[in-house]
Formats: sequence, C-alpha cells, structure tokens
Amino acid sequence: MTSNIAESLNATNIAARELPITTMLEFLRSLVQKWTHANGNCARSLKTNMIKVAEDILNESYIRSLNLTVSPANDNIYTVTKTKTPFSVNLDTQTCCCRRFQTDKITCPHAVAVIRKYNKDPLFYCS
Repeated sequence: MTSNIAESLNATNIAARELPITTMLEFLRSLVQKWTHANGNCARSLKTNMIKVAEDILNESYIRSLNLTVSPANDNIYTVTKTKTPFSVNLDTQTCCCRRFQTDKITCPHAVAVIRKYNKDPLFYCS
C-alpha cells in the first residue's frame, strides 16, 4: 500500500501499458471508477458507525443528566451539581470544566442538564 496515487496506478496498469492509448485510458478510467465506488461505500459505512456511536454517547449523557441540578451563575455560565462537586458549563463557548464537552465535541451530561432545563435540542450543540 502506498499513499501516492501515481504509484498505485503504475502498479495496477502494468498489463495495460502495452495496449493502444485509447484502450489504456479506458482501462484507467474504469479502474478509478471502481476505486471511487469502493471507497465511497467504505466512507458511508464508517460515517454510519460514527453516528451510531455519537448517538449512544448522547443518550448516555441524557440519562446521566436526569439527576443533576442546574443553577445559572450569569447569562452564559451555569453551575451543575450532583452532590458536592460543581461543574461549570458555558453553552456559548461549548465548554464544561469536565472537559468532555470540548474534547469529544458531544454534549456531556452537565451540558445536557442545562440544555434540558431550557428546552433546547442537544443535537444543536454536537459537532
């Protein structure tokens, strides 16, 4: 495997080099078409799997947010508590002091608690 498309084409068209130019070009066109189709299917399946993983994380965050208490600190910052440990959430900058919100780009349970309190859509805050 190489990352250079020219090397990949050279390795696969050894037999086609002896053909007339129009036949060789048709061979290369069909080869690139097959590669594009195969890579497109692979990308679609990866995207579907990633969406499923993100939805699972968001569902878990929603469930964990159900027993959290939200109190506004100012217009943009909210304090979310479960027991004694407070978490600071800013929806405008999409940050939480647990750092999961900004690292995963998916709402953490603390952010979901704030979003639920104000009847907003958690998907709007996911990357």
